[in-house]
Amino acid sequence: MKSVKCPDCGRVLTTKSLFKGSDAGPPGSKTGTTTVVCSNCGRTVKVPRTVIRGNPRGEGAHYSDEIIEIGKARSLPFAILNEAKVYDYESGLSRNELWLKIRRFCKENRIPVPTKGGLSGRLSELAGLGLVACRPVETELVDEPTMKFRASRKPRWFLTEAGIVERAPRQTT
Repeated sequence: MKSVKCPDCGRVLTTKSLFKGSDAGPPGSKTGTTTVVCSNCGRTVKVPRTVIRGNPRGEGAHYSDEIIEIGKARSLPFAILNEAKVYDYESGLSRNELWLKIRRFCKENRIPVPTKGGLSGRLSELAGLGLVACRPVETELVDEPTMKFRASRKPRWFLTEAGIVERAPRQTT
């Protein structure tokens, strides 16, 4: 991002410049500018704002609304979840279990195996499209003195109502 200087004193505004939260709006709002206070002279300056996250944690990739087609990388986890009929948390798969199924499928069909990190990204994109979900996203405090947290239950991926693809029954004659 291009550095912005204070118009009064010429000092570059940094992360040490005071952020005025009242001008930012609610979390996740996508306004183009925000106001900071120069740490040198105290003048308030409007600066362009970079949105790092546009939606709450656990809601999927923030750029999902820009996805126009589901390619091979996104269709692999989607197809595996549909084939395994993973429709709820109880039948859901952990990321590792899903990756092992995808790996087996890719090896059998001689296609490149995605990394676990790549799979996480594709699952996040599918979650942003509303086709899959991951639960639970809540955590519990395990050790208060060291402030260690852990997921209360094992996170599992499963299809949402929008993501379920039913096969047409076969015609018998």
